[in-house]
Amino acid sequence: MENKAMIVSTLESTFAELEKAIKHFDDSTFNQRPTKGGWTPAQIAQHLALAGTGIDRVLLGATRETEGAADKQVASIKEVFLNFDFKMTSPDFIDPEEKVYDQQALLAQLNDIGKTLVKLVNELDLSPTCLAFEVPVWGYMTRLEIIYFVIYHTQRHTRQLQQIIV
Repeated sequence: MENKAMIVSTLESTFAELEKAIKHFDDSTFNQRPTKGGWTPAQIAQHLALAGTGIDRVLLGATRETEGAADKQVASIKEVFLNFDFKMTSPDFIDPEEKVYDQQALLAQLNDIGKTLVKLVNELDLSPTCLAFEVPVWGYMTRLEIIYFVIYHTQRHTRQLQQIIV
C-alpha cells in the first residue's frame, strides 16, 4: 500500500488540475454545451461535486475489518476510469441537472471536498471496509479504494474538461 504522503500528493495534484481546468472557462463558456455534445463544463463540475459530497460520511461511517488487501480493487478502478475509450453513464443520483451553475460556488465546493479528503487520509486507517455506501459495480470498498475512486473519477472528468478546452 502506498504511503499516505504519496496519496495526499496525488489528491492535491488531482484537485489542482481540476481547478485549473475549470478556471479555463469564463462565465459564458462554463455553462455552454460543447460542440461535440455531452455535458457542459458546469455539469461536469456539478457531477464531481455530487459524487464527492458525503464521501467524508462514508469514510467516517461504519466499517469492518477488510479481508485481503486494502487496495485489491484499486487497479480495476483505475482501469475503468482512465480508459477514455470507454463511454460511461452516470447513476441518477449524481447526474447533474440542466441549469446554469455558479462557477465560483462549484470551485469552492470541490476544493472543500479535496481538502476534506486530504485531512481524512492523514487521520484515518485506510484499510477498513466502509459499510455506509455500496459503490455500483465494485460493492463495499475500503477507505483506500474509495480515495482512489475519487482520484481516478476526478482525473477522468478533468481530462474531459481539458478536451472541451481544445
